[in-house]
Amino acid sequence: MASIGILGGSFDPVHLAHIQVALTALKYLPLDEVRLMPCQQSPTRSAPQASAEHRLAMLNLVVVEHKNLTVDDRELHRQAPSYSVDSLRELRNEYPDDGLFFIVGVDAFNGLLAWHQWKEIIELAHIVVVGRVGEQIVSDGELAKLLLERGCSEKPEETAGAIITGLNCDLPTSSTAVREALETGEPVNTLLDKSVSHYIQENRLYQCH
Repeated sequence: MASIGILGGSFDPVHLAHIQVALTALKYLPLDEVRLMPCQQSPTRSAPQASAEHRLAMLNLVVVEHKNLTVDDRELHRQAPSYSVDSLRELRNEYPDDGLFFIVGVDAFNGLLAWHQWKEIIELAHIVVVGRVGEQIVSDGELAKLLLERGCSEKPEETAGAIITGLNCDLPTSSTAVREALETGEPVNTLLDKSVSHYIQENRLYQCH
């Protein structure tokens, strides 16, 4: 049985914290691969600044440098919005006997009950919660009850159904912070992969007009 991680997002642009989250899950669970899955349009956020083509190109630059990271562009071929449950259904059909590990940050997990068809998500895949510095998982209500029932700190043998916690990412970077730095001309060498930084400069992305 293979173990496939899925890390979704706008990746506008992909930054070092995205990569660290993927590599953390890859190493410590461990997983056979992590797929970076850019969305066409998030149901909860404004439209990405960079086009789908640019965001995909930047992801392709990054995965070349990291073994077992891949890009899955299925959501870019859909009409907006991109719902995670649709992609997980497709993946479950493609890999019926493999473990699927849906990787999210603490902030995303805390909002899980507002996600489209969230109950099906956890039946299709495990949810892997990767924390950042200063973030805390909701400690009361229905989500806390769900975590009590489904939570674990180790890789489960089943193909879906668990909520895995205890993984941490030390970089608090967000795509918003990266875009703001690029717009104001601040250095981004500690935020972006060199190949991505070069691509952004070459294509004049995220600049004030």
